[in-house]
Amino acid sequence: MKMPRLSPRFGLASIDFLETDVQTILNNYIEKYNSLTGRSLAVADPVYLLLESIAAEEAKLRADFNNAAKENLLSYATGDYLDAMGYYVNTPRLQASGSTTTIRFTLNTTVSDSVYQIPKGTLITDGSINFATDELAFIAIGSSYVDVKATAVDAGSFSNGIAIGAINQLVEPLPNMESVSNITVTSGGADKEDDDAYADRIRLAPSSFSVAGPQGAYQYHTYSYSSSIIDVSIYGLEEHPGNVYVHPLLTDGTLPEQSFLDGLKAHLSDETIRPLTDNVLVSAPQAVDYTIELTWYLSSKDTDKINQITADVTKAVESYRQWQQAKINRDITPDELTKLVMQAGAKRLEITSPVFTAVDKNEVAQCDISDVVINFGGTEEA
Repeated sequence: MKMPRLSPRFGLASIDFLETDVQTILNNYIEKYNSLTGRSLAVADPVYLLLESIAAEEAKLRADFNNAAKENLLSYATGDYLDAMGYYVNTPRLQASGSTTTIRFTLNTTVSDSVYQIPKGTLITDGSINFATDELAFIAIGSSYVDVKATAVDAGSFSNGIAIGAINQLVEPLPNMESVSNITVTSGGADKEDDDAYADRIRLAPSSFSVAGPQGAYQYHTYSYSSSIIDVSIYGLEEHPGNVYVHPLLTDGTLPEQSFLDGLKAHLSDETIRPLTDNVLVSAPQAVDYTIELTWYLSSKDTDKINQITADVTKAVESYRQWQQAKINRDITPDELTKLVMQAGAKRLEITSPVFTAVDKNEVAQCDISDVVINFGGTEEA
């Protein structure tokens, strides 16, 4: 039987249903034996050795029972057990989905007599990843191009982040087609929903049963749209009653493209989700740009580990950059950067930037990897 999570989700306390310590179980056996027989067992006594082996086997059985029992708790459940829990609240696990983009089809001449049709499922590629148009499209008379939404043929997050203009080849030629090109960066592709994200949606599922439009319900339905959504900010404003503001954030802190936002808005506006009086407004979080520049120092006693510590400091800075942009409304906090770099082995560091900056509920901190500068200041006496 596979092991459950070692620690529970949602910040809950750890739990065990049965004692699994071999010595504790053995002591109980010996105490009962001594009470029934009136004699004390020596460690070398054959009966003692027999009870010791029985206690070890019972400890294994108790551990198996604990593991099985924990799979019935949302805080511990994994894999198929978690899928079974989702079934009871009508919340299936999200499967992998392909990234989306907008493709511009441009003819070598203006349409003059009848509309030009581009079939649904027309394939375009960047040379390795294929995208298919989502619908039948038409280039109108008097125009020479049309923009069409397209989705990656193969599902997964690997197709995210393809630059504008990189998807520019037709898999099969179309007559009079001068060029094809994506006019948005690909985004929204997602791998199969992992256990922790899925468990969090199951936890939110009861909120979706209400028709009053609570924040938890909108969170549940937003996360249910795509497993590429890692965070969402949802709120209303007193000065605009009835408006529901939704700001999703995608994998690795990516800001969603308009095509993704349009799809999410359509999903949340469905009559089975949106209360009649709500006006759902979906937009990307606002980026709060910052830079990272620091100088770190090495203890003289660690000079023999300089290569490893240098690599670890670089990883720590990247971990901070990813941490900072993984959550909307997360203030830019240099103290977290200090903690991570010190844990990586630095003796001390001097941070030029960032400085503490408050981030609002519709904002997310963003630092491009090209804006990271890490300086080594040399060694210092311990």
